[in-house]
Amino acid sequence: MKKTLLTLSLLAMVFVSFGQTFDFGVKASYNTTKFNISASAIKSGFTNGSGVNFGAFARLGGKKIYLQPELLYSSKTATYTISNTLGAVISTSDVKLQTIQIPLLLAMKILDLKVASLRAFTGPAASFVTNGSMKNLASQIKDNFTSNNMAWDWQLGAGVDVLKFTLDMRYELGLSELKSATMDTFKGRTFTVSLGFKFF
Repeated sequence: MKKTLLTLSLLAMVFVSFGQTFDFGVKASYNTTKFNISASAIKSGFTNGSGVNFGAFARLGGKKIYLQPELLYSSKTATYTISNTLGAVISTSDVKLQTIQIPLLLAMKILDLKVASLRAFTGPAASFVTNGSMKNLASQIKDNFTSNNMAWDWQLGAGVDVLKFTLDMRYELGLSELKSATMDTFKGRTFTVSLGFKFF
């Protein structure tokens, strides 16, 4: 992962030096997330929850291939259930997770028209936990996430630009695990739809 970030950083410097594009904008997103918990002695699982992202992005590089760094506040939710061997639910918890996320995406324009363009992108994202908890709905006991948690994800997706507006759809796959104070570690899978506006 460090080698990937170094490579993308070098590409960014090349694009800034020789590129023809610099864009800056803001965006807001809706996400749906499902977490996968690590091996457990009892049957358990997460159901999808919804959340929001908002922040800023930049585009550095050429007209067709460019680098897109982003700085986002991300909020994700999910429901965690534990079942017995017969499949009956014996415990339900609400999961809430807030992070500062820094994606570093390499993008390519697939179709470029005068007023609209189609693009694809992929790259790593670092997420830093600012707040989070897993609250049991019956006992009201909370299992908090540690604030020094940091996780890596990989993102890929496609988007459309129309004039100064951008519309993105992306899939985010957890590469490293998050840890709560007492629960098993787990990874997330997130689907996100974003709407943005480029100032220049």
